[in-house]
Amino acid sequence: KNKVKIIAKNHQFLGVNNAVDSLLNREGKEGKLGVFWHTQGSGKSYSMIFYSRKIKRKVEGDWSFLIITDRKDLDDQIYRNFLETETITETKDQNKNYYRPNSRDQLQSYLKTNRTYLFSLIHKFGVEKGKTYPHLTDRKNWIVIIDEAHRTQYKGFGENMRIAIPNAQYIAFTGTPLLKNTQTKNWCGPYISEYNFSQSIEDCATVP
Repeated sequence: KNKVKIIAKNHQFLGVNNAVDSLLNREGKEGKLGVFWHTQGSGKSYSMIFYSRKIKRKVEGDWSFLIITDRKDLDDQIYRNFLETETITETKDQNKNYYRPNSRDQLQSYLKTNRTYLFSLIHKFGVEKGKTYPHLTDRKNWIVIIDEAHRTQYKGFGENMRIAIPNAQYIAFTGTPLLKNTQTKNWCGPYISEYNFSQSIEDCATVP
């Protein structure tokens, strides 16, 4: 089987190092590691891979990563990239949903464990009307990587996620500048890396 080596571009190298530094200096941030804004086409899913792998290599602790999206196509794409880079591996002994819980109940069960990676749509943090979402774990070494889930982060699903894992660390990856609405920053912290449209065009990563 042919393999290729994927190397971080300059903006990914700088951005991922900023994101790792934010984790290393997380004291007093209340779990808000920041917003990683790199414009569309800049390789955000690979930046997530570089980020998680560097933490596993360089940062002390038994870290677990929950990658959250609000669209199935994004969830499929990110999961496929993690699989193809062998950041995760599927084996015959594993349940086919080992990394991707297929129900709300299964997600809750998985969050009580210390498995390294989980991938989920944020809608699985829903709860029946009139009920309160359960507190699942006090672990401080869950890192929640949120991809393009602005609107679903503010109330409801986003609040339930924080009830479930209140001591987790949260970082948002987005290709959309947060110009008018500051709620994502309120949930996840300030910008820690910016790679904007003009920079992307200058680097020929995005067409004018």
